[in-house]
Amino acid sequence: MSTRERSNPPSFRWEVRTLFAAALVLVTHPGQGSAPASPPARLDWWSDDSAGVAFVTAHGRAHTGENVIVWAPTDSLDAQWLAAFSDSLDSSVGWLKAFMGGPYEWQRIANRPVLFYLSPGQFISHASGRDAVFISLNRIRKGDAPTLHEASHELLSPPVPFAPYEYADSAAGELVAAHFPFWLVEGLPDYLAQATAAATGFHEGDVFDIGGLAKVDSVCAARLTASSRRAEILERVGGQGRLEALFTSERGEVAPTFYACSQSITRYLVNRIGIRATVRLFPAIQSGTWTTEVEAAAGEPVATLRENWLVEIGLAGFAKASGPQ
Repeated sequence: MSTRERSNPPSFRWEVRTLFAAALVLVTHPGQGSAPASPPARLDWWSDDSAGVAFVTAHGRAHTGENVIVWAPTDSLDAQWLAAFSDSLDSSVGWLKAFMGGPYEWQRIANRPVLFYLSPGQFISHASGRDAVFISLNRIRKGDAPTLHEASHELLSPPVPFAPYEYADSAAGELVAAHFPFWLVEGLPDYLAQATAAATGFHEGDVFDIGGLAKVDSVCAARLTASSRRAEILERVGGQGRLEALFTSERGEVAPTFYACSQSITRYLVNRIGIRATVRLFPAIQSGTWTTEVEAAAGEPVATLRENWLVEIGLAGFAKASGPQ
């Protein structure tokens, strides 16, 4: 996920005062309806990163390649399987890097390998922005780990500050978040992961059951049409700003559609301007000029490009209904 955005640091704590007040209403005013619903809880999948590193490095070993270093507990996975997995991942990340072009002077990771920590526990697999990727062992065992997706996040990150949460001034971070193209920041890693998996044979997890690049357009169209939250999702896909529900306990209601459509519109963009021109948009995101760069490369406004994408996937009517971005 990257979706690594952490503006307004999230917390798993429920608002105890809110819950107490709701209970008090029920006790003191019986029969006046149920308690008001609690607001969605903010998610935090980074809080245990340090503990994960400490555990895996204390109870595991590293498999080192040219492009990746894979840390895993020694008693969690078959040693022969893990060695083969690490070699395959190393080769695939090498192909991914060549496909992206570069190396680019703006890449935060420079020439360092991507660190993978295969950690126990229940958490959303994610990139850290510090060369490190955290993958749930449960997903590795089930075969649905977004391994190349998270590696792509690390390879695409410009120097700090890039993501809104990396700004020391929270007001500055909020301003960046309002113009940040989260659809592209998530859609391009998905595109790169799927293209790499198809070329190398590496098994990339399909977290949201999209079915790869060949099916992404039809899956996006079907999910967007069926979603009761399509308006807020479509406002962000191809537009600017974050979809707040992705960072709360409502994530499951919007993520399958958002990720499918972000991958779909990114695929459309890559087909228009090429993969390397799309990759080079990331420092333009940092400088705030990404829309200008897209329009220069595509030869049309971002809003028009977005409308043409909707027409291509069979949702021509959605372009007018969604309004200008």
